[in-house]
Amino acid sequence: MDEDLGKPLYFLYAVERSPYGFNLKWKHIKPLISYMFGDDIYKEFLDNKIISTYSDENILEIINIPNIRYNISDDDKETLFNKFIGYAVKSSLLNGLLKVMYLDRKIAQFIMDILNQDEKKTDSDFIIYSTFPIINSSDFYYSNAFADYCKPYIEEFTLNMDQIRPYLGQEWFTHLIIILRDGSFNNDSFSKAVENNEDAFISGLKEIIEKDYLSQIIVNLDSFLNDRDVNSSLLRYASRSVREKKVKRFYDWLSIANDIMVGLEFVVGSIFFLPSESKYSTLGVYLFIIGSTQLLIRPMINIARRVHILILHKEH
Repeated sequence: MDEDLGKPLYFLYAVERSPYGFNLKWKHIKPLISYMFGDDIYKEFLDNKIISTYSDENILEIINIPNIRYNISDDDKETLFNKFIGYAVKSSLLNGLLKVMYLDRKIAQFIMDILNQDEKKTDSDFIIYSTFPIINSSDFYYSNAFADYCKPYIEEFTLNMDQIRPYLGQEWFTHLIIILRDGSFNNDSFSKAVENNEDAFISGLKEIIEKDYLSQIIVNLDSFLNDRDVNSSLLRYASRSVREKKVKRFYDWLSIANDIMVGLEFVVGSIFFLPSESKYSTLGVYLFIIGSTQLLIRPMINIARRVHILILHKEH
């Protein structure tokens, strides 16, 4: 085994072994690997039987052979991580995410989980997200390279409400405030919640990470949550949520009552069509007509509920 392969092999293992490296294709990881070690590294991997292929559409997979050595010194790790940071900060999203990770690892993992689960992510997104295995690794998190890069920024972060205030009132942002306030990001399954995977939440989250607004909020979370405008926004959201629950409950019961009536009308109507009840057959026809009409009312109730909720959202 070529001793010069220690660092690239350590790096490759860190990517493959991470949950964020699962099913990562070569075409997604190649820009990072080429930046770190050059384009010739793939042939060296092949020659040393570390990989069987590096074709674009194939999944990254290291061949498990006994003589693979991937332990490297702390100094070598620091050298790798310094170079990795140079690659990551070319993306404004990753640049912002590094600072969030430094401030609160759980919040950063929550964000990476959401972005990684986005079903609409493109190949360009995959290339950016291919850095997540390294960003999330313990070696990188506790490295001097990571701390030295983030500290100067963190020390200068102040809460600028004039920049953040335009986001107040937007539902996705209010939802994010509640997540930060309640610490919901500590629940590993919470990132899979539907409201956390909506387009508005994902795009808005990316924007405030890129602008370092999320880092500003995390550093000054207590001051942020005590801001009058933030509290007003939360109160409006809470008020609307209560009204929305009442509206949903009302239409749910209305729909149930309508369905019960439809069922009764068809059952009684069917009985009236029995030979022994032929004198009621005309009434049975009318019951069928009423029941059929109420079947049309069911989707109208659903539409009315949606419109009512939409109006509530626009009011706030």
